[in-house]
Amino acid sequence: MRRMFYFTSKLGTEMKSRLTSIQVDYVLDHIGHHAELGDDLRLIIGYGEKPVPGKASICFPASEEEVDLDQVIRIDEIPVLYPVADVSDAFYGFNENSLCFHHDLLKSIFHLLSGYEEVKNGATDQYGRFPYTQSLQFKLGIIDKPVVNYYMEIILKGIRQFCEKNKIPFHCIPVLNRPILMLSHDIDFIDAYDFKETAFKFKQLLGLADSPFKLQGKIRDAFSALYHFLNPFSKKNPFWSFSNLMEWESERGFQSTYYFLEKDGKYDNSRYRFHDKKIRKLIVELSEKGAEIGIHGTMQSYDNQSAMSRTVKHLNEVSSKPVTGIRQHYLRFKPNHTAQIQAQTGLTYDASLGFAEYDGFRNSYCWPFKFFDFKNHQTMDYWEIPLTVMDVTHFRYRKLNFAQSGKAIEKLAAEVVKFNGVFSLLWHNSFFDEWEFPGITAHYAGILDQLETLEMEGITGREIIKRMKSRDTGKG
Repeated sequence: MRRMFYFTSKLGTEMKSRLTSIQVDYVLDHIGHHAELGDDLRLIIGYGEKPVPGKASICFPASEEEVDLDQVIRIDEIPVLYPVADVSDAFYGFNENSLCFHHDLLKSIFHLLSGYEEVKNGATDQYGRFPYTQSLQFKLGIIDKPVVNYYMEIILKGIRQFCEKNKIPFHCIPVLNRPILMLSHDIDFIDAYDFKETAFKFKQLLGLADSPFKLQGKIRDAFSALYHFLNPFSKKNPFWSFSNLMEWESERGFQSTYYFLEKDGKYDNSRYRFHDKKIRKLIVELSEKGAEIGIHGTMQSYDNQSAMSRTVKHLNEVSSKPVTGIRQHYLRFKPNHTAQIQAQTGLTYDASLGFAEYDGFRNSYCWPFKFFDFKNHQTMDYWEIPLTVMDVTHFRYRKLNFAQSGKAIEKLAAEVVKFNGVFSLLWHNSFFDEWEFPGITAHYAGILDQLETLEMEGITGREIIKRMKSRDTGKG
């Protein structure tokens, strides 16, 4: 049976047409990371087709509509963005030996996974980020569920039954066969008591900046910072936590990724440079311990090719291994643009896609995935490792206590384990100030213990992408 597609124009800013063959292949390629979809099997998958009597086929209906939240249905608590048939209690059925899906799951997957909503919407916050409250994840209440993984599980369950019925070999062997922890640290600041940090404490004391403390606490915080700033013999520095980080990770058999941020002109990105003796020594030590050294993109690099190229070049000059991974500072990411800038600089993957305001699954997927280039209408040979949880999200945006933070992580980790996905945890080196957050160190250690109990394998972003590429069927 010849694989057929019926479609109109390319997807632009409105999704009022069926998926193109390129978009369908994008979805099938990602499903292929969970099971081996050989050419023979893919040839009998039809999108927008009806079963032909006497021929076994796998048929997906094609929706011609834009997503309408009022029309979204839920089957077993899983939302379907593009319902087609008048069937609300099942995802698929059989017509003789053919597998027939009732709704356009391929378009639902593409919409979420490709980040189409962000391209279409175009909304940004003060940092140029797509706001959580504008997302389908917020509007549908699905931020804590990797819905795309559920779609894929449903599709593969149906294909397995189809293959059994038609005596077709089917190997449902995923690229990732156990849950993975991607533990990472963004290195924004390294000195808790330099001039600017000390000055900021006094701004808080004077009411010129927000503070978590009442007046007595602000007074103590400001003058404690002043003491350590003026005292040349003071060795206290809660931001220089690297020895502890390496020790905690080594004890649990975890390797982690460190994203370094360069001081860059007038922008207050960080207060160090990669070539500083102290930083060069740290990078060597981390690398020798098995950590990955990645780039933390400066404030302007997310939208500026020369700024991106410059900072990557500088880090490559001091790193023993080529830099392949990046996370943007403040999670700044411009849809259909930042990924192109990063890829053109020679990077292999990004790790920025999570909402700063809320933890969970931004693209509704807990596996690494490839970007889709809407401008050139093609799959990019460039990967995303989505961010699951960030320390700042829990304690500064959501203002959770430790118990609430632990429960949120437990819930998200259970979803990741269910699909042998990647749990990406970002914890800043500067987020261990016991004065501001008493008990924060014990809480972090408890999180690591919790994830270790789930038998997560703690590996670097570079290693994760290496594994994904072992069965990379994409055509980007």
